[in-house]
Amino acid sequence: MENNYQLSRIHNYVNGLMSKEDMYTLEREALEDPFLQDAIDGYRMQNGVDAKQLSLLQQRLATRVEQHSSSQHKRFYNWQRLAIGMAAGVMFITVCTLLLIRYIPNHNKTDLKEVLITDALYEYDVMPLTDQNDVFPVGGWEKFYEVLNTKYANHQNYKGTLDIRFDVDASKKANNIIISGADFDNDKELVDLIRNSITWNGQKAHFSVKIYQISL
Repeated sequence: MENNYQLSRIHNYVNGLMSKEDMYTLEREALEDPFLQDAIDGYRMQNGVDAKQLSLLQQRLATRVEQHSSSQHKRFYNWQRLAIGMAAGVMFITVCTLLLIRYIPNHNKTDLKEVLITDALYEYDVMPLTDQNDVFPVGGWEKFYEVLNTKYANHQNYKGTLDIRFDVDASKKANNIIISGADFDNDKELVDLIRNSITWNGQKAHFSVKIYQISL
């Protein structure tokens, strides 16, 4: 049915029986399909065809249409397979990456744990000198122990007794801090903790802090 329609269009085109719009449409199709152009040229040269020639032309046209349709389907399925393959590859790479992130050890976290264990090897005893000290931390001496155990790194690895003196101002902050002890260098970290991490009651502070290492 389709072939008869095509041959009818060629016949009408060659004999000037088509509208301008239909002629323009057929000419555009002929530019894209060389076989259709050949059919139009052959029909014009023969100035019509008999029944036998018409049947042969119909068969050739049917073959051409079938080949063209088959080629389009092949291209479609090739692109479809390629798209599916690319999607599967992306999913495989994503899954592998997630597995690596989950199961590869995090060395930074391991190092952090080791540092914390090292910091916990020291403990502290505080002894106020009652005859020269009227100062105690806001929250009690437990607050001072808490600051030393959680914030003081003791980078000098000092073991021994420290003598600590300072004044307390109106805002309950420590000033004029003096820390001394055998073989102890001035530790700015400890001075900063006493001044900024703790508020104090009283006026004059004088107490000792004994630092010793825990035996494991």
